Amino acid sequence: MEFREFARLEVDGWSDEGLADTYVNRFSKATDMAVAPMLACLEPGCDMLDLCCGQGNLSAAAHAAGFRVTGLDFSREMLAHAHERAPDVVFLVGDAQEMPFDDDVFDAVTCGFGLMHVPDQPKALAEVARVLRPGGRFVMASWHGPDVSETFALLYGSVRAHGAASVTMPESPDFHQFAQEKTARKLFRKAGLTLDRFETIDCCWELDNPSDVVEIFQNGAPRAGYLLKNQPEENLRAIRRAITRRARKDFARDGGWTVPMPAALAVGIKG
Repeated sequence: MEFREFARLEVDGWSDEGLADTYVNRFSKATDMAVAPMLACLEPGCDMLDLCCGQGNLSAAAHAAGFRVTGLDFSREMLAHAHERAPDVVFLVGDAQEMPFDDDVFDAVTCGFGLMHVPDQPKALAEVARVLRPGGRFVMASWHGPDVSETFALLYGSVRAHGAASVTMPESPDFHQFAQEKTARKLFRKAGLTLDRFETIDCCWELDNPSDVVEIFQNGAPRAGYLLKNQPEENLRAIRRAITRRARKDFARDGGWTVPMPAALAVGIKG
């Protein structure tokens, strides 16, 4: 399935300078927490492709640690942030579903929270296996769904309870499927990768105001932003109240709010 409307939503979202800025300055405070655990799965100094590299937080950390890094992303807006963050890294504009590389050229491929934004995820995984050398490692992170994540449970539950029935997402791949070990193992195997490791990383946002949860999702994420921005004003106010009320109560920590964003870390090996 091509998921064309979903693909347009993602392209439009990550082409929006405001969304990119909010993601980099707000949302990615949680993604930064996955960088060190992901790099710890790799041999230092190897040739590494950072796929869907976004703002370059993982690329910059890998370069500083001595990896030979190439970053690839389709969003020029996100790559502008990456170039600023890691000016010595080679960043390329490209499609994860059709990578501009020969076979067997990288010792490792990383993908920090990017694969769930790709329309044809099996094709992207097959491309990962293609560009990896035999024995090479693929390390990815993805967000746990509402079965594990209190924050996504709160978001989805509030939209279901207070959102307009007319606002629905375009048909798309399961956003949280790589956070399910059995599913990840199956998808990896079909692409020629063996799932070697699967665990949870405790990422979070540290916020000064519980209402910021809504702002981050609305203005820093294409899918959640679509669901929230398209709500009638009355529905959006109700969703905002519900999320803020629960976040204020459930996530309060030491004078602020610690909002949990647990992530799944999956490591595959090319046979």
